Amino acid sequence: MLIVSIFETEKFLNGYEYIVSRYKMISTQIPSKSYVKRLDVFYTLGEGVVVAGDVESKSRKGLLHYTRIVLDPLTMKIVKESCSCEAGAFHRKCWHLKVLEQLTSSEEIKEKIEKARQEMLAVEEDIASWG
Repeated sequence: MLIVSIFETEKFLNGYEYIVSRYKMISTQIPSKSYVKRLDVFYTLGEGVVVAGDVESKSRKGLLHYTRIVLDPLTMKIVKESCSCEAGAFHRKCWHLKVLEQLTSSEEIKEKIEKARQEMLAVEEDIASWG
């Protein structure tokens, strides 16, 4: 939580205006599943494990942004990320990417990522055995 002080002028019954300070709490947590409309976990041999989904815009309800994170299969660190929003067009880290990153830490998604990772490593091992 972030606490912000807001200064406003307020007119009292006696007719005078006073500057009043109020405190407002703002949540710094990123809402997750309610904004994610579709989520896929798969792999591509050239890139790694891909977590992709449609994340709804906070400012424009109903507008979905295709958001994609690529994880290195060995280190499980993010190696690529992209989003179809305005910030993503300029290769900036947007809110949609943060939502997707937060979801990757949930147990349900971790299991899907690990399954895709194991499948990818098995295919790569099979290809390497061809000679």
